[in-house]
Amino acid sequence: MPDRIRALLRRRDFGRTYLAISISELGDAFQYIALMWFALEAGGPLGVIAVRLADSVPALLFGLHGGLAADRWDRRRTMIAADLVRAAVLIPVAVMGLRGDLPLGVLVAAAFVLTAAASYFAPAYGALLPALVERGNVQAANGLVRATADALSVTGWALAALLLAFVPLSAFFLLNAISFVASAALLAGVTARRAVVHEEPPHIAEGFAALRPLPMLAAAVGVLAVTVTISSGTWIVGVPELVRSDLGRGAAAFSVVAAGYALGSIIAGIVLVRIDVRRKALGSILAWIAYLPGYALADSVGIALAAAVVVGLGQGAAWVLVNSAAQEQIPDRLLGRVVGLIALVHRGAHATGLLLVAPLFAVAEPQVVFAAAALAIPATAVAGVLIAGRRAAAAPAAA
Repeated sequence: MPDRIRALLRRRDFGRTYLAISISELGDAFQYIALMWFALEAGGPLGVIAVRLADSVPALLFGLHGGLAADRWDRRRTMIAADLVRAAVLIPVAVMGLRGDLPLGVLVAAAFVLTAAASYFAPAYGALLPALVERGNVQAANGLVRATADALSVTGWALAALLLAFVPLSAFFLLNAISFVASAALLAGVTARRAVVHEEPPHIAEGFAALRPLPMLAAAVGVLAVTVTISSGTWIVGVPELVRSDLGRGAAAFSVVAAGYALGSIIAGIVLVRIDVRRKALGSILAWIAYLPGYALADSVGIALAAAVVVGLGQGAAWVLVNSAAQEQIPDRLLGRVVGLIALVHRGAHATGLLLVAPLFAVAEPQVVFAAAALAIPATAVAGVLIAGRRAAAAPAAA
């Protein structure tokens, strides 16, 4: 495995892109702590929900156009522009925080713009990746980036606690702005360019049409939308409530469980660097079955931690494999729109989860909601496989 990682990082363009993403992911970890804390102080729990929605809704609004932009514009320049927009937004937020005047409305607006910019960065990066590492290496590259991003998130949260002894919390916004500028500078040195030039302007509908002859990949994208809606709605609100009300523990126990999820996702990324999955779309769907044992009833912090590791492993593997399947199978001229659709359903499902699933915890016990999700998520995966199989069997007959 170290040899494969070294081989990837020796590719100059991928090495620069990997470093750019890693730096900005570490900055995001610092920013997350500051954003959530300031939101809590400014608006209480409702303030946190408002910021989380503002952090998710732009994916629904701009996801498809972000994919279209990745196929219409220069992908490297789109990534650089997204980084610079995010840096520009964070600087005044940091200044207002240092002055002690950071209202909830500013936090909501900043979260909205940050995710809107990310909705252009993610498809451009996903569509550019095959040019950076070649299509046969996209799974290993995605696994490496996923594992590194999750590891840096946990590291950033730990470092944030240490840095707060020396710097004010609002300085974390400035640190992330600097990380985006550094990312843009690194990406400016990437030389990979697109191989396809469109004779006519691309259209969003062509991205959906590209999935039609690939029923398993189409099913994987659909399953991703439903399962992330269920899992995010239960995780964001349900896990803190489960730890507090059912396990009788506090924030420290919740932090341990959250770290377990990150650990599972890191393990998934590392494994997928080493082991190449041949049927990636099918593997992405089946990875969601991990939620059956992962969302099983927990009666102790230890069991909840183990469950979080399993859940993180399942979702991390599903994300890596569905993106890798698209990057291997979709032509370059259409890849941005398909990757943009994947980014839309993944990030946008956080918003739908908060709106549709999270309210269930107000009327039902956490264990009941988790038990229902433990059945619904694997059932969605099985249904996706069956539907894709029927479509694949019907295609030769129709032909």
